[in-house]
Amino acid sequence: MESLNIVRFTYSQILDRTLSELAGNFDQNQIAEVRGRMFDLAEEWRKYETRVIAELKKYPPYKFEPREIKCYLVKNLPYTGISDPLIMRIEDDNDLVMATLIHELVHIAISQEENNLVAKIKQEFPEITELKTQLHVVVNFIEHQVLKELFDQAVRDKIMKRNLSLRGIKAAWDVVLANEDKLKQIIPVES
Repeated sequence: MESLNIVRFTYSQILDRTLSELAGNFDQNQIAEVRGRMFDLAEEWRKYETRVIAELKKYPPYKFEPREIKCYLVKNLPYTGISDPLIMRIEDDNDLVMATLIHELVHIAISQEENNLVAKIKQEFPEITELKTQLHVVVNFIEHQVLKELFDQAVRDKIMKRNLSLRGIKAAWDVVLANEDKLKQIIPVES
């Protein structure tokens, strides 16, 4: 399947250097390392992009029709990724990087509907009071559905092991994994 070339991996030396210096961890050799990973990851992403975009379009009313999204790759970032601007930390495992990219693309896809979606989560799960967790229940649910379409169980298990270790979104994953059927009613998908 041919790639849509919507996500464009790019490298900004000043961004990479700045984030690394803030982390106290800049090494001149990382420039070549990140650039090398950029080409590997772009090739890997081509295998998935068309299917990921098709899956994201199934979630109305988001009308996910991106023209081009620059994805900046960096060596050091306190998170696995940030959606706006799209910045991702390189990792050795391509599956984990693809999962991070999918997660950030879900954020982008639902950005216009975040308030409505969070309101639905608040109504259905009043015990969840933190905005970040409410939003990530939606994001993680959609990400989980996309991952099930793309990866076999062994790869999904590896991705979930990592996801459940991320302090900031573990609580949301716990809700998603325990309430998948309920969430399918709240966050409808087109067939």
